[in-house]
Amino acid sequence: MAKQFNIVVCGSARVGKSTLVNALCGREVAQTSSSLCSETNEMKQYVLNPVCQASNEDTSSTEYSITIWDTPGIESWTEDHVRKHFTKIMLESTPICMIYCASPGSFVRLDQLEWVIDTCIRSNIFCALVCTNKYNGGSQRRAQVLDEFHRLLSHYHTMTLDEANVKYYGGVALCTSVNSILFEDIDFGVRKHVEGINELLFGITKSLKDDNLAAWCYTIIDNQSFWLTMRDGIVELFKISEPIVKEFLQKEGKDIAKFLIPLIIRALLKR
Repeated sequence: MAKQFNIVVCGSARVGKSTLVNALCGREVAQTSSSLCSETNEMKQYVLNPVCQASNEDTSSTEYSITIWDTPGIESWTEDHVRKHFTKIMLESTPICMIYCASPGSFVRLDQLEWVIDTCIRSNIFCALVCTNKYNGGSQRRAQVLDEFHRLLSHYHTMTLDEANVKYYGGVALCTSVNSILFEDIDFGVRKHVEGINELLFGITKSLKDDNLAAWCYTIIDNQSFWLTMRDGIVELFKISEPIVKEFLQKEGKDIAKFLIPLIIRALLKR
C-alpha cells in the first residue's frame, strides 16, 4: 500500500500559487493563467505517485502517494472562508507542509493568515511563507510582505538562521521570496529570470524529518535544476560521499535525483 502524504498551497487569488506548484515540481502539474482572472477557482488536487527502491537494495519498492492541494484564492478572507477551505485538509489530512503565497501588493487579512499559521504549527505542519512574483510591485512592497511574514512567525519561534535569502524559525517555519517564471517590464527594460525556487526547496528539505522528508524529496524528484544546482548542499547536509556522486555524474550525467534520494533515505534510517 502506498504511503499517503499531503502538501497544501494557499493564499490570495492571482499571486501565482499554481505557477509556484509547477516550479517546485519541475514540470507542469497545475494549470496557470497570465490573465487577471484566477485560474484556480476551486480546490484542486494533483496526485503524484513516485516509486522508490527500498533502502536495503532488494527487489521491493515503496510507493509514495503525494497529493498537492491547490486551494482557491480567497478574496475576502473572512473567518468563515478560511475555516471552510482549510480546516478539513489541515486537521484531517495533516499535510507535511503548508506553503502560503503572497505577492507584493496582494490583498491578505493578516489576522486570518495568523489563524492558518497557528492551526498548522499546533498540528505540527511545517509552514513555508513565500513572497511570490517578487519583482512585481517593487522592492518596498516586497519588503513589506516579508516583514509581515517575519512578524507573524516570530510569535511562534525566534529566527534561528538567515541564509541564502531564506529565514528559518526553528523546525516550524521559514519565509523567503521567489520569482517562479520570467519577469519582464518592457517599459523599464527590466528582465528577471527564475529566482529563489532552489533555495526554497532546499530550505524545506533541511527542515522536514523522516518520512515527511522522503515524501518531499519524491515530490520534487523531477526538478533537475534543484538537484543539480543544490547538489553540494545536499551532499553536505546528508553526509553523502562526494566521490560517489561525482563518479555517478561522470558515468550518467542525468537523473541525479533518482541516485541521491535513496542515499538520503538511507541517511535518514541511520539517524
